[in-house]
Amino acid sequence: MLIAYDSRAHRLTVADHGHVEPVLISQGRVRTLHGPPAPPIGLSALITADGPVVCTHRFTRGDVPLLVTDGLVEARDTDGDFHPLVERLRHRFEGRPAPGPAEVVDFLDTDLPRHTRTLHDDVAMLAVAPHHRT
Repeated sequence: MLIAYDSRAHRLTVADHGHVEPVLISQGRVRTLHGPPAPPIGLSALITADGPVVCTHRFTRGDVPLLVTDGLVEARDTDGDFHPLVERLRHRFEGRPAPGPAEVVDFLDTDLPRHTRTLHDDVAMLAVAPHHRT
């Protein structure tokens, strides 16, 4: 996954190649940043000669995009259910003032162990927010 932030245009450009879709916490809403599907890096030549598929999304002050690895969303509870990332983020952050990136990561850092006692894959999280100089 490649994400570029354009501070002048207030947008994120996302090129996703088979990773977990980014989540955006924005204006009291939590949503997945969907884009056209693309094959994993290195396999696109097998399907098409076109370049990477990119999508742009509005991104302004107070927005927090979250990137996670599949180890988080594929973590299972004792019943075998995957971690419901977007549902849990909505429960915690929807309809509330914008959280900071650290608050989002801290929440998941405590929520994931509540969901599963044992991880079978690596877990990485990255949450960021724009910083505007005044």
